[in-house]
Amino acid sequence: MAFAVYFFIGWISIICFFVQKKKFSVVENTVLFLCVLIVNLNWTWLIYEELGFITYSHDTWNFVAYLIKRSIVIPLIVLISLNFGRTDASLLKKLTHIIVSSLVILAVTSISHYLKVTTVKDWSILYDFFYYVALHIFGHLIHKWYQTYIVEKENEVLTR
Repeated sequence: MAFAVYFFIGWISIICFFVQKKKFSVVENTVLFLCVLIVNLNWTWLIYEELGFITYSHDTWNFVAYLIKRSIVIPLIVLISLNFGRTDASLLKKLTHIIVSSLVILAVTSISHYLKVTTVKDWSILYDFFYYVALHIFGHLIHKWYQTYIVEKENEVLTR
């Protein structure tokens, strides 16, 4: 059951991303996706494997559902949120996008707890919320860095 639910959520998030009007280029979206994915993989490794605060199911299909959530759904929802607003949007709009997106990811995480994909031990859902907000802020910082250093350097090379 969990595999079917997460397969559906994964496809919905992929479709939403590709249908969405994007404000970033393909290269920017790729860099953002990979950076968010790397941070998310490392975070889940620490919390699940090293510290043992959350454990995942060892049932094959539940584990595949966990992998879909970790490797596809969470990075894509962060990317959708980053592409949603305008670059000149106010801080309040950006924070609203971050909070709503974090709540959506929190709902996906709650579904994994309900379907017994993951089991919580010495962990609060509030910690997950703070992590998802921090993941969004990390995405914004990576995009700002990319715009500042990579795109401007490319423009300098092209104008010479």
